[in-house]
Amino acid sequence: MQGVSVPIFHFLSKVLCSFLCLATFQSFANSQVQVPSIRFAVNTPGSPPYLYYDENSKRYQGIVVDFFNSEEMSNQFPVVYLDSNRARSEDLLTSSSVDVFLSSPNWLSKPNEFLFSEELIAHNSYIYSTTNFEGPFVLEENVSSSICTRYGFVYPVLTEYFDREENNIGRVDSSSQFTMTMMLSRGRCDFAILNEHNARSVMFNETFCSTAFYQSPNVISQVSLVFVIRSDLTSLKDKIDIALKHFVESGQRQLSLERHSGVNQFPKVKC
Repeated sequence: MQGVSVPIFHFLSKVLCSFLCLATFQSFANSQVQVPSIRFAVNTPGSPPYLYYDENSKRYQGIVVDFFNSEEMSNQFPVVYLDSNRARSEDLLTSSSVDVFLSSPNWLSKPNEFLFSEELIAHNSYIYSTTNFEGPFVLEENVSSSICTRYGFVYPVLTEYFDREENNIGRVDSSSQFTMTMMLSRGRCDFAILNEHNARSVMFNETFCSTAFYQSPNVISQVSLVFVIRSDLTSLKDKIDIALKHFVESGQRQLSLERHSGVNQFPKVKC
């Protein structure tokens, strides 16, 4: 370089190289910070085996967490789990305060305002009792009875009976599937309505060692559990659907279900 001594030239070259390296590192750091995260609303305290707060690990666990931790999703979006409830989650999604929550279109008040992923898992609900069923559970034959339910949850198949002034079925609300089961075991209600996976993950807990639980021979309601997604996040829906296909077909979902729900079958007998 004309007019510049060799030592000075080397010095300037090192300075320029350092500057370029620093700029590259800063650009990489900024890109890392700007990676979008998924704000996931949880129906606190959650619902095992889908998504629930684990007191031992002090973090959320379940099939949902396993899905977002799978290789297809973990490298794309970090997930932040935010406490909410089913009714509030719809409002939070509408206002763009959260991005996703787990539900069924059948349970939403404004389903047309959101996007829905492919099915994560089928949600089959049964009636549970501390005495054996002699045959299929028929609602009309059990008026004047009471059913333990979860506060804030919608049960379309039971709504007609809960709303009747006469020959109705009493609704006994509780804060979680665990407290529902506790109330059933203590005779605070005649029956409980639970999803089969919820029931397995709760009713075989050692807390209920001295109680027998029976599952109705017939399914009371059947819906699909899906990820409810903000209407403007089409690209996120597409990525979730692709990852869900692999999660299911690879057997990861089944392994996750067994890990969080167990493989026990009803009836659950006393210890």
